[in-house]
Amino acid sequence: DLDEDSSITPEKFLHETPISGVPDVDNIDKSKLNKRCKYIHRLRQTLRSQFRSQYLGQLQQQSIKIYNTQPIKVDEIVLLEDHNKRRSYCNPARILKVIPGQDGQIRLVLIKAENSELLRPVQRLYRLELENPVVKTGDEPIPLTTSSGRVVKNPAK
Repeated sequence: DLDEDSSITPEKFLHETPISGVPDVDNIDKSKLNKRCKYIHRLRQTLRSQFRSQYLGQLQQQSIKIYNTQPIKVDEIVLLEDHNKRRSYCNPARILKVIPGQDGQIRLVLIKAENSELLRPVQRLYRLELENPVVKTGDEPIPLTTSSGRVVKNPAK
């Protein structure tokens, strides 16, 4: 609908357009429903596998490049590499403490993953491309922004 102001998301491709009214039970065919269900399941699996292989693989390469220019910070969210699982099943973790080596470079980090705290080398972490926003306290009010990142201005009356 052109009258509707809504963004297109991958989730909308998985759901059919809502039909107004009650569907006719006589026209519903079991084979069509089964085909549609299998199609949606296959589509979700494809989207999930592409995300895991392409995006997470790209994150690994970017984290190697970023590590040399921007050091890891406390409270940063990262993905934790697990040798027992495939790369596509990385768990999120929060950095609690950075531990530099003898040369001053950060070599180890203390992270909180799920219900435990672990020491892990920096090379086993995949940094996310988004930085965590710092919670502002004090005098500066946090500006209201839209989903696209633009600052909302109050209308003049």
